[in-house]
Amino acid sequence: MKQKKPKNDRALRFYNQVLGLDHLHYGIWNEDDELTIANLKIAQQRYEDLIVDAIPDGVTTILDVGCGTGELSKRLANAGYQVEGLSPDINQKDLYSIKTNGRPFHFYRFEEFKPTLRYDCIIMSESGQYIPIEMLFTTAALVLNPGGFLINIDYFVLDNADGVLGKSGHNLNRYISEADNNNFTMIIDNDITAKIVKTLDFSKQLVERGFIAFDIATEKFRYKHPIITKIINYLIRRKKQKINDEMILLNSKKFTEVKKYILFMFQFQNKT
Repeated sequence: MKQKKPKNDRALRFYNQVLGLDHLHYGIWNEDDELTIANLKIAQQRYEDLIVDAIPDGVTTILDVGCGTGELSKRLANAGYQVEGLSPDINQKDLYSIKTNGRPFHFYRFEEFKPTLRYDCIIMSESGQYIPIEMLFTTAALVLNPGGFLINIDYFVLDNADGVLGKSGHNLNRYISEADNNNFTMIIDNDITAKIVKTLDFSKQLVERGFIAFDIATEKFRYKHPIITKIINYLIRRKKQKINDEMILLNSKKFTEVKKYILFMFQFQNKT
């Protein structure tokens, strides 16, 4: 089956090639950690450790869904797991092959995937939110062995969420209901919201510093060409307003009011 339309995750390229990050996900921070790139990398390593430590005994085959740069799969392969990656993104495909020394990669959206074998465990690290919720568990049931496990670590939206904050992530109550309706029994429900919000604070700091850098870099031009500057500002006013509106996504206080970041693990109970 051909993949419908390849994605091009430019954020992946920015984080990996510009910031030098091997991971694309949030991190687990200590309370006294300073907001630095070095500490973000350590926080992201703690996050990865949490996932690996959650893998149940007896698991052999793993499908890493939305596998990013392939760093997690590389670690799992080195630990002896038979791991394979899946993503519709062309950059992830290329990075995965290099990072994992040619481990199998499936160039599909998860909901379009038709496996030739079943797996003991599926891992979704901030990828489950991009899969239609009505198809996430039905597809997982086709991918997993009976008794297999789904580990999904992601942020979820509470019922009181609205606006732009309510548009990103699956509704928590509906997600749990869909799991139950598709014979997935919850094994782990680990709320780590308080430990990841510093990632938002750090991201907000980076964006604000970027704005300052841009302002300094264009200061001379704006001084010499005030009329052109006014025209440019008028033409991009809607774009600037959209950016300002979306800065709320990096507000850690607002995030904790309407979202939860949770590591879930479910076991598939095949009742057919």
